[in-house]
Amino acid sequence: MHKSFLNEHTKFRDSLNTEDLDKFSNFFNDKDKIKYIYERLYNESIKIDIDESQQSRAIGKNGTKVLEIKKTGTKYFQKSDNIQALHWYSIAILYCPQVTNDWLKQLSILYANRSACLYHLKFYDLAIADIQRAFEHEYPNELRYKVYERKAKCLLATNRLKSALESFKATLQTLDDSNLSLEKRRKWQLDVQIMVAMLSQDKNAKKDVELKNNKDSHKLYGAPNDLYPAATNAMKIEYNSLEGRHARASRNIPVGKVILIEKAYASVLLQKYGHSHCTNCFNKLIAPLPCPGCSNVAFCDESCKEVAMKSYHAFECLMMPTLFSHEISISCLIALRIITQKPLKYFTSIEFYLNKLQESKLPSIKYEPNDYINLYSLVTHRESRSIHDILHRAHLATYFLWNLKKTNYFPKHDNENEFLTDDEAFIGSLILHHLELLQFNAFEVSEIQDSSGNDQHSIFIGGSVYPTLALLNHSCNPCVVRYHKGTSVIVQTIRELDVDDPITENYGPMFAFHTKDERQNTLKKRYWFECHCIACSQDWPLYNEMEMSRSLRIKCSNCKNAITISSESMDFTAKCNICFKSTNLFEDLKVLQKTESLFSEAKICMGNGDYLKALPILSSLLTLFHKHLVQPFKDYHLCQEAVKKCILALGNKQKRIIK
Repeated sequence: MHKSFLNEHTKFRDSLNTEDLDKFSNFFNDKDKIKYIYERLYNESIKIDIDESQQSRAIGKNGTKVLEIKKTGTKYFQKSDNIQALHWYSIAILYCPQVTNDWLKQLSILYANRSACLYHLKFYDLAIADIQRAFEHEYPNELRYKVYERKAKCLLATNRLKSALESFKATLQTLDDSNLSLEKRRKWQLDVQIMVAMLSQDKNAKKDVELKNNKDSHKLYGAPNDLYPAATNAMKIEYNSLEGRHARASRNIPVGKVILIEKAYASVLLQKYGHSHCTNCFNKLIAPLPCPGCSNVAFCDESCKEVAMKSYHAFECLMMPTLFSHEISISCLIALRIITQKPLKYFTSIEFYLNKLQESKLPSIKYEPNDYINLYSLVTHRESRSIHDILHRAHLATYFLWNLKKTNYFPKHDNENEFLTDDEAFIGSLILHHLELLQFNAFEVSEIQDSSGNDQHSIFIGGSVYPTLALLNHSCNPCVVRYHKGTSVIVQTIRELDVDDPITENYGPMFAFHTKDERQNTLKKRYWFECHCIACSQDWPLYNEMEMSRSLRIKCSNCKNAITISSESMDFTAKCNICFKSTNLFEDLKVLQKTESLFSEAKICMGNGDYLKALPILSSLLTLFHKHLVQPFKDYHLCQEAVKKCILALGNKQKRIIK
């Protein structure tokens, strides 16, 4: 889970005797467990010490380093290598101190330099944003004429003629402050005056063209569910003692339909992507914005930066280097993020309600994905946990709490290192609860890497928790695939669903690639349950075993069960062994002859990278298979894997910048 912290926990656990463990186990509530561990850690000096100098180094604002990196960026810019120049100027911006006016001025120059790279790479809006930041950070007056002209050219390129005219006029006004020679100034002035004259006579320069919103739009199939607004109304949530809360189709759902769109309740980005992706929305960065206090994270724009700085990052800015150094996993860090993204008073205001909350079966009010109560009510399996498991997680929660106390999250009090207030212990108990529920309800956030050819490679960039998605049970033969846009998750069907069919996703092992024993062992170890999906209960064959099979599983026209026939059979009727009725095979075999050409057509589209064109072809093919065949069947699962590949291509994608 977290090797470095695990070593610390082993020391702590070994310091406890049987009587200590019994005392810990007998505490009635988790607040008392947290207080007990805190007192033991501090009163007996077994605490984990933070190396303050290491923490300071990890924060990483470094003026000397910035000036060297800036030189590297300028060297590449002078060679017209704008991609490399953009990279190095961005790194310099992230490391630039923001504590004195001199450094803020240096930051303004870096923004202006980067705007030149962005302009040449045709990222005009990003260039305009950097120019504005340069002005906000007191960019030198004698240089402003250059960036005003650059801004005007960016506005021209995006057909915002009115604003371009204003920027050209500002260029003329600021030329007087420049250090240009009289001759150069006059030439520059003449060129700009020509542009001003041309735009002044252009009737289209009276207003700017409204920019189109290029954001992807994903629509739910049907209307939103009245009780579960993140899901379609074609999906219902039910409860029974064997399956717990689970999803089923309330009506027939075709292949490729979006049945759930949910924003993450909380997300944490992997440390290694801290400079390449926005820490708030996980979008791939072209021109990252820095945190004022550290160089560990970056943002895509001011809105994401504001959200982070006004909530979680205000507290985590100094904490995260220490936590990362202890190799604490992403799912555990999400347990902390759930706390830091809301103020203390939010949690204390609902403490009484949480204490009265019973184990949730089905909600009586709307199940909003952003409601903490719905997150809190996800399964923890506390009753199945050993005392050592609870002790481990309680110790980690206390460690998080100790770090959080060093920030301004809690009001300061006397002797605060020696004991916990009731509010502090309560927050510690919530972190413990989060650590337990996230073991079973956290999700990886992925991104498709841009690569040459038809190969797709998915990488893990962070983790999130989704209260509605968490209600879907596992199947080794899932009917949906999920992908991400930023930190939001989109779930689409990958096979036809009939009324009351279970809507399941996959927690890892798939029947086509792992034996039943392998799947069961993985699921029992990781998620603590025995799988009873159809692939397990019928012990479906692996893909390579299906590939060797020379039989067809035709769907009985009467009872819909499988009629197994040889692929070389010349018979046109077959009797079902379940209902004993005969099925005419002629239409089934005739349809199956067409599927090979359809699949070949779709594969050509995929080979050309045209996944949007391939998807409807493959979806229609799966519809045919659903009507005429019964799983498991090799061609069905080949087609299904292709559908998954097309759908995953709609998600987060790492794109190369083209020169």
